[in-house]
Amino acid sequence: MRLPRHIRPYGPSALLLEWEPRIDERISRSVHAYAAAIADHPAITECVPGYASLLIMYRPEACSAYTLREYVYGLSVEEGDLETGRQHLIPVLYGGAWGPDLDAVAVATGNSAQEVIDLHAGREYLVYMLGFRPGFAFLGPTDERLRVDRRPSPRDRVPGGAVGLAGQQTGIYPGEGPGGWQLIGRCPLPLLDGGGHPRLRAGDRVRFQSVDEATFFQYQDQHP
Repeated sequence: MRLPRHIRPYGPSALLLEWEPRIDERISRSVHAYAAAIADHPAITECVPGYASLLIMYRPEACSAYTLREYVYGLSVEEGDLETGRQHLIPVLYGGAWGPDLDAVAVATGNSAQEVIDLHAGREYLVYMLGFRPGFAFLGPTDERLRVDRRPSPRDRVPGGAVGLAGQQTGIYPGEGPGGWQLIGRCPLPLLDGGGHPRLRAGDRVRFQSVDEATFFQYQDQHP
């Protein structure tokens, strides 16, 4: 278990717990273990996990920042208390109109387009957090050989289901909107259910499976 390096006031009704600023599964598990341990405190209104931080929102009339910070310092937090994340196999149609940046990513990383696909689909990813927009899951880390910058100019419209790369992260856009990640494929599955609940949750595990166009449309027909 990694302890937070800093606990800082964050406005009049929040504390920010900070760990080493990097993408690291051990840090992520510590973040979520603290979120689970703190959530039951009667003064807490919300916990917002990040890659290496945890924002704790609280009611200042119920607890002071000093008292809450001392409470956090005194916690005995165990990773074993976390629920096991779910496993997901996500189909992706790579390249072409479905992944318009695949060839550019291949050139930028010194790989062939097929090598980019094989590297992306060749490992399991941890869902570190949800953010940016409802249902957008930040997954990582990608293979070091896929490290790539965001696009210099974001797109005004990225389609729902688009699979992107940025740095050592990968993710799936849950719906249409602007975005600056490098798009290498498209997922046919909805990322939000009819009630707006996300398919992926922090702590889940994801593997991608390369599919052909016929299989892509079969998935779409099965999950309208």
